[in-house]
Amino acid sequence: MKPAKPVRVCVVGDSQVGKTSLITAAATESFPDNPPPVLPPTRIGADATSEGVPLIITDTSSRPEDKPALEVACLNSDVIILAYDTGNPRTLKRITEVWVPELQRLGVKVPLLLVGCKSDLRPQDQNMQQVVVPVLAKCKEIESCLDCSAKNLIFVSEVFYYAVKAVVHPVAPLFDVHAHNGAGALRPLCIKALMRIFSMCDADKDGTLNDAELNKFQVECFSAPLQPEELAGVKKVVSQKMPQGVSNNGLTLPGFLFLHALFIERGRLETTWAVLRKFGYNNELRLSDEALGVISFLRAPDQVVELTREGVEFLEQRFAQYDKDADGRLSPSEQDDMFACAPSRPWEGPEYEGLLVEGEAPGQGDDRSLTKRGFLSKWAFTTAIDPRAMLEHFLLLGFRGDPASLFCISRQRRAERKSDAPGRRVFQVLVMGGEEAGKSSLLRAVLGQGQPPTRAAAGPASGSGRGRPATSRAPLRHCNLTAVVQTGAASGDPEGGGELEATLILREVDDAAAEALLSAPAAAGPSALAAADAALFVFDSTDLGSLRVAMQLLHRTAAAAADALPCVLLAAKDDLGMSPEVERACAEACAALSMPMPIAVSLAGGDAARIPSQLLSVLRNPDAAIPLTPSLKAARRYNRMLRRAALYSAGGMLGALALYGLIRMHRSRSSQHDDSASGLPARLPAVPRASDRTIVSSSR
Repeated sequence: MKPAKPVRVCVVGDSQVGKTSLITAAATESFPDNPPPVLPPTRIGADATSEGVPLIITDTSSRPEDKPALEVACLNSDVIILAYDTGNPRTLKRITEVWVPELQRLGVKVPLLLVGCKSDLRPQDQNMQQVVVPVLAKCKEIESCLDCSAKNLIFVSEVFYYAVKAVVHPVAPLFDVHAHNGAGALRPLCIKALMRIFSMCDADKDGTLNDAELNKFQVECFSAPLQPEELAGVKKVVSQKMPQGVSNNGLTLPGFLFLHALFIERGRLETTWAVLRKFGYNNELRLSDEALGVISFLRAPDQVVELTREGVEFLEQRFAQYDKDADGRLSPSEQDDMFACAPSRPWEGPEYEGLLVEGEAPGQGDDRSLTKRGFLSKWAFTTAIDPRAMLEHFLLLGFRGDPASLFCISRQRRAERKSDAPGRRVFQVLVMGGEEAGKSSLLRAVLGQGQPPTRAAAGPASGSGRGRPATSRAPLRHCNLTAVVQTGAASGDPEGGGELEATLILREVDDAAAEALLSAPAAAGPSALAAADAALFVFDSTDLGSLRVAMQLLHRTAAAAADALPCVLLAAKDDLGMSPEVERACAEACAALSMPMPIAVSLAGGDAARIPSQLLSVLRNPDAAIPLTPSLKAARRYNRMLRRAALYSAGGMLGALALYGLIRMHRSRSSQHDDSASGLPARLPAVPRASDRTIVSSSR
């Protein structure tokens, strides 16, 4: 078992408040008569602490010349004890005026404990609450406070018990002690985590935890069931304080949350933390590395992680569960319900900016309703670019099976192309071309989205009136497509039960990104081009310059990909047909590269709908779409020359061996002919050896 990480405790405060005596009393259980000015770091073993965690306690000096060492100790600590002398009110005042501001200046973000030393010297007419309440009101960073006496060994061990507890079972992530005018409240992330746990334990999904479900939860978290009278006692406590916390003799979600708030208020944070950690949470209330590290997603750049059938079925079940009105779409409010237990919404961040999927209805801002196909497309995209995040979302959505059953990793592309077995079902295609080629419009048309969403620009639009905000098209960086083979589905039913044949991820590459990708592919990382399964080069069918830009990009991309990337040309804006000049130049370029003529697309004519199937045909037979560039021709000539040389060498060797065999055969026959002509036997009898003659004579 991995040893527990030591908890580093730093004790700070004014001179002579009792810091050194407190540490000595904790380590030796005795009071020092003549303590040194400052102790070296003191270690207390794990067997001496209630949590089984070793302690490293750092004593500090308040002298100005020792300030650098003090700062280092504070910055390296897990918890800080602010010590003051209960018999000297000035030392408590300096906690708020000097020590807490200094820790704020250093940017220290660890738990703070206020400890009154020398409690045996506190005036009889004064209690701790009187003096510390104003301090706690002013310094909200302080989590707890207590008094101790090193001389009388009173509450010395408790000081460090609470210090360890503040680190191992911290209150700050769970509870805001200052909320609701000091009454306190669970923090939002804690509520989300407990909501997820409640939902996972509510097996019959009736909104309450019955006795069987509560007992199963208790056994899972604490390895012991609750007795019937204990169950009744828990529900009685909840119902007395919160009537809506119990319904139909079961614990509701508000009651479950209230119960944990009660544990925390009574100092039993270890109970709530035991529950959270059992369900995979770390101290930041995110799923821990241990929970997410059960699968290795290590792969080569040309491999892709995909969802298995079991993974897709789980997502389909969740879609049906939260599609309350059964209209085949998840409205924004239904999506809010689905992700209510997640620390943050999925599909947020720069990698999702401009992401569009099939069947997504554009709304105001990020409010979009999703069809099932669009829903699955987004998850397929997440799986391809960040499978670890996808695993986290599966767990947050309540998956409790074997995570390995949710994912599969494709073979490397070279092995896949040589095999007859089915290959990958997720393909990534780079969409490249000049600025005015129509890439964005093409992708939106493929998705059936005509008018792109707009957003206000920072300055006024030219010619739109002074001060009027301009609108600009949101840049489309990624686009998810899902091509579906409608097996077993009704014709024309887009949400039927057809099997997903493939997911196409079309990535628009603007000029700047293309330059960075092609000028220094090694600097961009080996996965930049290796992850792409094909490249689509878009040009304006009426503009010769646009074709030239596309062909330049094609040649550079083919060279950067070592002539192994399938390439497809697409002539956009083909409403009136390709101009003769462009058609002639295009035919010459395609003939030189042994490529088929471009796919001609007219967005007005609805041609974009057939692009996915055409791309899929190319991806299923990639070798036919690799352009025959001069470098590839040279490589093939060189390979043919090597094969020819190898063939000639092999033929020469075979000829030499055959000649050698004929010579040996001829010599053997000649020798036999000479022997028969001389009358000698072909083989003379062996001459008896001396030993043989001796044996014969002795036998006579």
